[in-house]
Amino acid sequence: MQSFVAVLALGLALPGHAVAHEGPRAAMPDARADAEQLVGVLLPRDAILALGGRAFDYGVDQGNATDPQERKLYDAHPGMKEYVAGKVRPEFQTIMLRELPRLRQDLGTILIAEMTPAEIADALAFFASPTGIKIKAQVYQSIGDRPDRPQAEIQESATAAAIANLTPDDYPALMAFGATTAAQKMQAVVNQKISVASQEWAARMVSANQARLRQIAVNAQAEFLAKSK
Repeated sequence: MQSFVAVLALGLALPGHAVAHEGPRAAMPDARADAEQLVGVLLPRDAILALGGRAFDYGVDQGNATDPQERKLYDAHPGMKEYVAGKVRPEFQTIMLRELPRLRQDLGTILIAEMTPAEIADALAFFASPTGIKIKAQVYQSIGDRPDRPQAEIQESATAAAIANLTPDDYPALMAFGATTAAQKMQAVVNQKISVASQEWAARMVSANQARLRQIAVNAQAEFLAKSK
């Protein structure tokens, strides 16, 4: 699981562009409530758990590929890798759920700092709409396919997947939102900040819990070997 930190950090980040931007604005009470709701729409519990699970599985596979000793051990004992992953995954999911409020808080702070109350409301209306939900689902699916890709490649793939699944019924809502300053600001500024904050959150989470997760894996390996005798 040596590549786990990098894989998870990339896997949980939303794609975006980096450009120059103006300084943060003062928080508005109404904006804070809408920002919290928007973060909840962008980071639903089940979607984050699913994405984290896919990043976990990918990280396990990549770790085996880069760790000769671990690969040799698993090759010699069919079923061990799946057994170990099954023991580690529940603890990892528990950690994710415990840390998710911190990520939501970080992203809410970004939205309040970079967008006006009206822009936050426009973004919330779009991403809570059927078209916004469809696009968000495609983005999550694309990110999870191969979370270790370069950020630009993840974004290109996610955008292509989202567009490919649109229907004529989606175009009015998409074009209306695209004409707003909310969409322009999210594309130019906010998405990149969300991406960085998400990666930093994931790296901190995994780093703080890596020793425990690794020990669970080692214990599971020993359990599997004991049961195989």
